[in-house]
Amino acid sequence: MIKPFRNLLLALVAATGALVTAGDDPAPLFKQKIAANPAPKLEEVSGREYKFLVDPAKAKGTPAEAFKAVWTQVKAAAAKEGFTVTEKEKAPLKVEMTTKEYLDTADQALWKRGYLIRITTKYKAGIADANGKVTVKAIHEELAKTLAAPLEVVGVKGEQECQDNVGPGPKGQLVGYIEKGASFSVPLDDLGSLTLGDFGKYMPELLKLGLPAQTRLVSSKAYSYRVRPGYVVLPGTEPCGVSMEGWAMKEDGPIFLYDFSYGYEDLTLYESPETHLQGERFLSKVLRGDLAGLALADDGKWGGSKVRVFMKRPIGQ
Repeated sequence: MIKPFRNLLLALVAATGALVTAGDDPAPLFKQKIAANPAPKLEEVSGREYKFLVDPAKAKGTPAEAFKAVWTQVKAAAAKEGFTVTEKEKAPLKVEMTTKEYLDTADQALWKRGYLIRITTKYKAGIADANGKVTVKAIHEELAKTLAAPLEVVGVKGEQECQDNVGPGPKGQLVGYIEKGASFSVPLDDLGSLTLGDFGKYMPELLKLGLPAQTRLVSSKAYSYRVRPGYVVLPGTEPCGVSMEGWAMKEDGPIFLYDFSYGYEDLTLYESPETHLQGERFLSKVLRGDLAGLALADDGKWGGSKVRVFMKRPIGQ
């Protein structure tokens, strides 16, 4: 599915929209993306998230122990490379649990049509919240289709976001992809038997994909354990919140994937070039550089995306 645009090596990826990669001596990734998409084409893209997948075999112990060990290594490596990383004063390593369910047909018909549905459920004292946060993402092969997707929520309050995502790609270079999504919260009981129609009543465009409303969707559920320990300090923006997350197939089960991410909002790719440059440098120098030994063995296949790993959708598929 990667389709280079000649000299700019612009690639299109099903998980998001446009993915940009580079050759042996690349310009900064954000400059490549601007060259391929001059203003105002990406004005809707108002934030950036940087993602790094961690091999669970390199993060030993319980999730709490693994988070502490990785966070300690990140702080040391960041200082070595001249970056500032700060820690929250209160409970920086408090672990929060949620579940994340990805809904599709058994043959991933929604993915093939350019859509992804996710339900996030929070837990408190081991008890699931009665409400769930539904997120629908446009994952069209072409960037223009992703940006043009209405993602209109009806009947309840919805929120939209559109951001650039950066992660390791093939041969170790950084790749970037743009995703657009809309989220809304509803009682889980209101989602009925999880048919396409149960979601289409909140987002009608899902019922225009050529699939019957009664199409039964299959749930792929991950149990998520997450900490938000502090911030990566970059120029030109507020301190960037750090998230470390581990996914298991069952509650308190073994973690099959960890990640480390950080990012910022309210900056387009056409603004504050030093912010984007240093954000990329932190990923390249600290995470993919000094801490390369923590990386998932085949991390270049996934562009930093846990969902691609979970759904078995490498870049190019």
